[in-house]
Amino acid sequence: MFNINPFQQPGQWYRGNTHTHSTESDGKLPIAERFAAYRERGYDFLVLTDHRKVNDVRRYSTSDFLAISGSEVHPQNPYGGATYHIVAINIHEPVNCAKMHPNAVLDDIKAQGGEAVLCHPYWCGHTISDFLPLRGYFAVEVYNDTCMGIGKGFAEQAWDDLLDRGGPVFGIAADDAHGITHDCFHGWVMVKSPDLTLENIMAALRTGAFYSTLGPEISDININHVDKEITVKCSSAQSIVFKAECHSGRRVLAPEGEGLTEAAYQVPEAAKYVRVEITDETGKKAWSNPFFFSL
Repeated sequence: MFNINPFQQPGQWYRGNTHTHSTESDGKLPIAERFAAYRERGYDFLVLTDHRKVNDVRRYSTSDFLAISGSEVHPQNPYGGATYHIVAINIHEPVNCAKMHPNAVLDDIKAQGGEAVLCHPYWCGHTISDFLPLRGYFAVEVYNDTCMGIGKGFAEQAWDDLLDRGGPVFGIAADDAHGITHDCFHGWVMVKSPDLTLENIMAALRTGAFYSTLGPEISDININHVDKEITVKCSSAQSIVFKAECHSGRRVLAPEGEGLTEAAYQVPEAAKYVRVEITDETGKKAWSNPFFFSL
């Protein structure tokens, strides 16, 4: 495998949102109120990603809450599609992307010690043709809550297209919070880390030591390398889906009137990756990152 299994690692789970706006761009809350709102709702960390701006947010960190600086940047797309929307996590200087190639923008983010996420591909109308030329991002938003305003918040196919035809990439659920409540506190990441420090939270994100959710909990994923079997345990679900390359995979449904809390999948010999997708009785989902077996 090319990423770690967070469910088998020491540490604890931290809840965070990686895509958030304030009145410094087009959000409805000032920075202080935005951080306070997430802290009061039980989040452990929040990344502030105002459009084309980077704000110094260090003063909003406390002993039990981590404020992370970031930005949402918008390089032009030379490949025929719409302008890119890229979240930069943990950067400290603005990226002047007006005339920069998107790969130069991604290089700048990495040079600052940050990590890049491809935002809401369904909302942007982006396809695999827009993404294949890019390099240096670590994740794509599998869910974006503010995009549910037009019914385009889910982007599982875009993620799978990248996994099938590109390379290893993680999936992130995020609010993309602009308002006060309607697009807040609905999608988040659960990050496994030794502690709530910037260094370790960033290391956990980079290595895929997290899962994304709209509410359902994944309590364990175990991989038996000898028998090549994946077993997942979770909160009560209506379905557990093992998604693998192209036509590979398995969907397990709960018996009528019951919940499902465990399922297993025999991984095909040629499978490049497997990721787990859980749906509860209300339709809310959770997504593991893919576990890679070959490239």
